[in-house]
Amino acid sequence: MPVKLKPLSEIKIRLGIDKNGSIQKFYQNTCYKMMDQFVPYKDGNLRTTTDLSNPEYIVYQMPYARYQYYGEREDGTRVVKKYTTPGTGPYWDKRMWALKKDELIGTVQREINRRSKSWIIE
Repeated sequence: MPVKLKPLSEIKIRLGIDKNGSIQKFYQNTCYKMMDQFVPYKDGNLRTTTDLSNPEYIVYQMPYARYQYYGEREDGTRVVKKYTTPGTGPYWDKRMWALKKDELIGTVQREINRRSKSWIIE
């Protein structure tokens, strides 16, 4: 007996894996939480002032966020010589991905699996 799948567009929406879907938001929030330990911390403002309104980006809103992320000013002057909290530094998203990629992928896959039970097949 052949199995008939629901249309892919419906499956993507139901799974939340479309561009603005709930899985995309879950992925964004999971990345945000996992990156936290790598974001420079002095008084906490950089870590706590983020914009998660667009599920494709995590925007750190402090005026000095770019300086901290790249480790220097845009014009190349004023290079960050030392990050005060051990384990933090520039390019914190890349550091998180290098160290926690498998954990992140596993977490998101488990969430997709949890949501994708019997409603995929008609």
